[in-house]
Amino acid sequence: MIKARTKNRILITMGIVAAFLLGGALVPNFLKPVNLLNVVRQCSIIAICAVGIAPVIITRNTDLSIGGNVTFCGMLTGLLLLNGVPIAIAILAALVAGVLIGLVSGSLNAFLSVPAFIATLVVGQIAQGSAFLLNNGRSFGGFPKEYVFIGNGTLLGIPVSNYIMVLVVVIGVILTTQLPISAWIYGLGGNEQVLRNAGVNTASIKLLVFAFSGCCAAAAGVVLAAQLDTAHPTQGEPYQLDAIAACIMGGVSMSGGEGKIVMVMVGALVIGSIRNILNLLAVHSFYQNILVGVIIIAVVAISMLTRLRRMQSSAQFAPAKA
Repeated sequence: MIKARTKNRILITMGIVAAFLLGGALVPNFLKPVNLLNVVRQCSIIAICAVGIAPVIITRNTDLSIGGNVTFCGMLTGLLLLNGVPIAIAILAALVAGVLIGLVSGSLNAFLSVPAFIATLVVGQIAQGSAFLLNNGRSFGGFPKEYVFIGNGTLLGIPVSNYIMVLVVVIGVILTTQLPISAWIYGLGGNEQVLRNAGVNTASIKLLVFAFSGCCAAAAGVVLAAQLDTAHPTQGEPYQLDAIAACIMGGVSMSGGEGKIVMVMVGALVIGSIRNILNLLAVHSFYQNILVGVIIIAVVAISMLTRLRRMQSSAQFAPAKA
């Protein structure tokens, strides 16, 4: 009998195949190499954000600061570049800022017991407001071509942004599977009290996953500003919803304790493909958000029902107590 998790991965794979077949049927230009290259380039931003937030969700938390973080760090990088700061230093400054944003959220949750929903929402709003203050709410662009190459250039026919995406995925896989703390990340999502009773410092785990999420959001902001050759104080907003959707599509359980980083990347490809199809069909972004929201609700509902049935099945066949 195929395990439930294997079934989920098969369904996810079928979902991406269906998305590409649907795109090819509805939009003649969808399967053209130029558009497919554009799809994978767009998916890189979603995937980088999603890989960052996945460990947070696995610990049964959430990060709603992604949109503000992406925007602020993209704006920060652009301003530093236009003021003559070397590209490497500007990018490093943005990554450090992203980590600090994540650490603030993690600290509020870990040390002050502020629910992650509230902590990250507030921190995200602060980051968003700070992005408006950086240039008085105005967009700007005209960055050095070396920086724009990060977002739009290709190496061996593959977008540079996708190399960055793969690097982030590899780091995410190492974080969640190859380190001594990896099992604790999943354990925290399963039962935090059990870890505490075992003497595990759960606060440090929360700080780590929130810092990682913040760093990934900052990296996405850097790549996004390079792709657009523009920094705008609202450009990170759409990626918050898409990143969460990619995690859910990739099999990360909102109840915590389950999820694979590689499948999150696949989920990002599904969401990115859907967005691209809707763009080619000239569907307004408002309706796109409605559709993505419906997809999230549907997948979460199916996931929760599957989890409930699995628990009921386990309880049914559990040996009776004497």
